[in-house]
Amino acid sequence: MSGAHADTERWRGARVAVWGAARSGIAAANALVELGATVVLSDTRARDQLDLTGLSPQVEVVGGGNVVAGAQFVVPSPGIPPTAPVFEAARAAGATLVGEVEFAAGLAEAPLVAITGTDGKSTTTEMIGAVCRAAGRPTVVGGNIGVPLSQDVRTVGADGVVVAEISAFQLWSCGWFRPQVAIVTNVAPDHTDYFAGDWDAYVAAKARVLQDQQPGDTAVLRGDDPLVAAMATRPGVARVTFGPRPEFDWGWDGTSLLRRGVAVLASDSLTVKGRHNVCNALATLATGEALGLPLEATLTALRDFRGLPHRMEHIRTRHGVVFIDDSKATNPHAARVGLCSLTTPYVAIVGGYDKGLEQAELVEELVAHARAVVVIGGTAARTEAEIAGRVRTVVAQTMAEAVETAAAEARSGDAVVLSPAASSFDLYRDYHQRGQIFQAAVKALSE
Repeated sequence: MSGAHADTERWRGARVAVWGAARSGIAAANALVELGATVVLSDTRARDQLDLTGLSPQVEVVGGGNVVAGAQFVVPSPGIPPTAPVFEAARAAGATLVGEVEFAAGLAEAPLVAITGTDGKSTTTEMIGAVCRAAGRPTVVGGNIGVPLSQDVRTVGADGVVVAEISAFQLWSCGWFRPQVAIVTNVAPDHTDYFAGDWDAYVAAKARVLQDQQPGDTAVLRGDDPLVAAMATRPGVARVTFGPRPEFDWGWDGTSLLRRGVAVLASDSLTVKGRHNVCNALATLATGEALGLPLEATLTALRDFRGLPHRMEHIRTRHGVVFIDDSKATNPHAARVGLCSLTTPYVAIVGGYDKGLEQAELVEELVAHARAVVVIGGTAARTEAEIAGRVRTVVAQTMAEAVETAAAEARSGDAVVLSPAASSFDLYRDYHQRGQIFQAAVKALSE
């Protein structure tokens, strides 16, 4: 399987407006300059508030608003929602919209593996990167996982693999985006505020990852998710299903991961635990097969895979209580999945920026299995009201207070889990910072 021919000539001599001076904007601007484009990088923040470290001196910078500035192409930040008026201004000026991941994918010589979905995409992305490296393939891992795709996509040739986590924020603005392998992990409510409350637009953005695939490409789809299973693929694209039942192409019988009904790996040999990680491993196995990777190398890498920071990450055991950081659970569905993977009672620290997401199933999980719940942040009052006294609930004002309260509520043999079920933007820069502050508070607890 080979990648598409690198798309470089269209940028030579072109004038391109890049919107947003964060990591992906700077990476795209630098790559465009290297390709011979004239680039204007603009941001809604004032110019003196921008961190332009690493930006090519050939890039013109404008602060105080996003500008078209006579550009033929506009590469927007994924943080700008589709309803922003600036997009209408770009269309009126005749500029062509090119998503950052679309731009980056057009530069790839290696096959592109794109992973999207509401939950599990970061872990699956890193798993796939690990198995590609274990098979001896030069590998770049990037996209929504933290490294802009346009930064490193050209560092591997046709013998390598580009593995990219792709969010709905990045997909909707793509005019052409063809991954040779596309994985959709699931679709659950999240980020509909970005799409102005339009659930259908959110689902369509996820399905966009399949739209431009060509005959010979592979779509790896969660078989037990009705929204994913219903997503259309083009004729000639191989549809491969995975999920936690034995009837899928890559399935699970409760004890073993199965390839078309035949056991290939005992699930208890995975270092990362939980049914959700079984599904992530199944998607990885399906991708390895599509890429032609040796099965044994894939299995070895999966056994050795240790998981991601802030995703059910064990931090410390104190007085028989295990402290777990699941700060990456930024919606109720992801939080519930993490909590359901536990086999012990737990005290959960829940709360964050309120995106207005439905959390009834999470609340029922908390009522059924939590010893206590500590609520914090923007969703605290709503979560406390929905629990309605059915399990002990305590309100905390700071993360340090939440950790101290949870530790006092827990008993030996329990877990204390930071399980926010919400974004971090009420109190923190991002979920990484939230997790780091949780971990610092846990480590500060006295013996």
